[in-house]
Amino acid sequence: MKRRRIISGAICASTLIVALVEPAAADRWRHAPADSAYLHITTSSQYDPSNSISGAVPRGPRGDEVRLPRNLAPCGFNCYFTLRNATVDFWRRYDVFPQ
Repeated sequence: MKRRRIISGAICASTLIVALVEPAAADRWRHAPADSAYLHITTSSQYDPSNSISGAVPRGPRGDEVRLPRNLAPCGFNCYFTLRNATVDFWRRYDVFPQ
């Protein structure tokens, strides 16, 4: 009788351990570095075609976001437009440099 309790206690404990560890392992697998399949875009300046920039486009909590040199920015009109206007065409957009 005592042996059955010990065996059933060991089985319950091992089942509990597996039940707690398995979701964590599945979550690690789901968010593994294999998620590097981000879309990577490259866009050129409207004013100087030799001036270009590229960035990753991960999916954020509110949709796609484009990776700028220092942070992430939500894609507005589209990600190419956002990346171009926030980087290579930033100053021309505000007419700082006349054409």
